[in-house]
Amino acid sequence: MTTDVSLFQRNCVHCTQSHQRCVFDPASQSQCKRCSKLQATCLFKLSSQGRRNDLVVARTDANDPNCSPGNANDSVHYNHCNDDDSCHGRIVPVTVDDYDISVERSLHPPSWVHVFAKSTQPSSIRTQAASIAYIEQPVHNKARHRRSRRAKKKLCKQQKLLTEVTVPTTILENLLSESDIDNEIVVVDGGDDGNLPIQPPDDVTWRCLSVLGAKHFHVQDETDPCRGLTFSRVDGALPFIRLPRQQSLDIIRQMSLKEILGALEECEKLKKTSVRRSDNKRIFTDYGMSVMYTCAGVQASRNSPEVLDCNPFLEQLPQCHWTVLMKLMRHAEYCYESYADNDVISHMFHAKQVVPFKTMSMPGSSPTSTLKYYGALAFGCNVYLRCHTDSDFTMSMAQIHLKRKATYELDDDVVVYFCFPTLGVAVPLRPGDFLLFNALIPHCVSSRCRQDDDIYCIAMYLKTSVVGMNNNQLPVSSIQSVLADRYRAASDN
Repeated sequence: MTTDVSLFQRNCVHCTQSHQRCVFDPASQSQCKRCSKLQATCLFKLSSQGRRNDLVVARTDANDPNCSPGNANDSVHYNHCNDDDSCHGRIVPVTVDDYDISVERSLHPPSWVHVFAKSTQPSSIRTQAASIAYIEQPVHNKARHRRSRRAKKKLCKQQKLLTEVTVPTTILENLLSESDIDNEIVVVDGGDDGNLPIQPPDDVTWRCLSVLGAKHFHVQDETDPCRGLTFSRVDGALPFIRLPRQQSLDIIRQMSLKEILGALEECEKLKKTSVRRSDNKRIFTDYGMSVMYTCAGVQASRNSPEVLDCNPFLEQLPQCHWTVLMKLMRHAEYCYESYADNDVISHMFHAKQVVPFKTMSMPGSSPTSTLKYYGALAFGCNVYLRCHTDSDFTMSMAQIHLKRKATYELDDDVVVYFCFPTLGVAVPLRPGDFLLFNALIPHCVSSRCRQDDDIYCIAMYLKTSVVGMNNNQLPVSSIQSVLADRYRAASDN
């Protein structure tokens, strides 16, 4: 018999059946006051999680850099609609042997996370600490076993529902290098046969690659609507995941397409002028037309040391449109949780414990209504981008919408391609498709397949500048400082 109360559930059997919470005497955590008053036997079931973390955490020293943050649970759970989509975070090296699946945690910073690595300013230190928190937190042996089991379950799901793209040798011989991407303005023409080729603005000289040429890109599609697409791992992470078509449509059908497009158009009307990105991330549209690109959500201020909840012009956006945007973003986060590696999700959970950075929320809403992962979305109509990388802190999400279409169907035509020139892959996207991707791998959206279509390309992301909190006057905590030191040591090795 054990006297360790941390092994048992928080509520006694009687209070649980009565839908009430146990009230304990400070001197005893094993005898409920309510049971004593009713002269009932006070019994506790063993915890299904194996250990009561609220009691374990209470015994730790918050100033000890080797301890996990006080509000970080031993088991990190993410809600899903069914058991097949269950997902938990994992924060230590694990090897799964049951299905010949190996899940190894490297002590090096994760390959899908952008960090301000060279600077020692407080904002940069916070990004370094947040990036490595999921690796450095201590873990109990029982939690290690549970997390390895959940990691195996997620990997089995990816193998079951995703088809891996295989690039032919003829394409691999013509891959662009990262120096090609840096030194040239590389764009991709996604036009079908008979579509007019895209033209650069008068002041731009670019290198235009064509999807149709089959020289630089391999286009592989999946005809089974219950299967998605992915690619072999690069530096231990999947470069992209296109969700199964059926699942994307099931998610979109929970919303009104008219409301989604209406909210995007209203944001454009309020913005009036386009977002100006740096030259290495320049945005293009049809020749002779003005570019309209809009962002909504949190962003680092350029005029003050703070992170803004949203652009000032969006404070005029009606609440009904804000509600639609937030609902769309939550659907994207559900897709993120469903298919992203456990390391990716665990990384975000523990980063938030170390650095209280902002995520997207509706103006005037309560803190509990904020998003869990993403900080903002950006979109444009009939735009295509120069091939580039983004300073994003986690895997980003892209989605495509088509104007003047009441419903999306399984057999809709491809309207645009999401391209990775250094991998030799162009991922075909239909209206409503969700694509999860590593923004640190050079990528771009092609021009649309048909000139007559009007499409919205939406990107959902979390910027590293937001995670750093954009304030070098804000002091660094002791745990942040310790983790940043470990980050730099791991990077040097």
